Amino acid sequence: MSNLTQPLRVFLVDDEPLALKRLSRLLQATGRVEILGSSTDPELAVNYLSKERVDVLFLDIQMPGMNGFEMLAHLPNQPIVIFTTAFDQYALRAFEVNSIDYLLKPVESAQLERALDKVERLRGVQQPEWRAAVEEFGL
Repeated sequence: MSNLTQPLRVFLVDDEPLALKRLSRLLQATGRVEILGSSTDPELAVNYLSKERVDVLFLDIQMPGMNGFEMLAHLPNQPIVIFTTAFDQYALRAFEVNSIDYLLKPVESAQLERALDKVERLRGVQQPEWRAAVEEFGL
C-alpha cells in the first residue's frame, strides 16, 4: 500500500475533553485518518509521542502545566503539527515550529479538510524531499 492511500496516523492533545471529543468526531468523519490516541495531559502525550511515531499531531496551545510550544520542545521526533486553539495571537509563533496549519476553535469541517489536504500534498513528496520542503518553507 502506498503512502498516499494509507490513512494519516494522528494524535490529539487538548486539555479540554469536549474539544478532544469534537475533533475526534470531525476527524473520523473525514475517513482520512487513523487516530492513534489522544490526551488531555501534555506530559502523558510527550511520553507516548517519545515512543510512537505519528504523521500528524493536533495540538492545543494554552494548557495547564505545559503549553503546546513547550510540549513540542520535549519531543525527540517532531511530527507535522496542526495547532487547534481558541487564541489567534500565537499564529506567527506557530509557523516558526513544524506547524502546517493553525485552526481556531471551534474547528470547522472545511478548515480540517483543508489542513488534511496540505498534509497529504506533503506526503506525496518522498521523505527526504518532504523534510527539506517542511524546513525550507517553514511548514
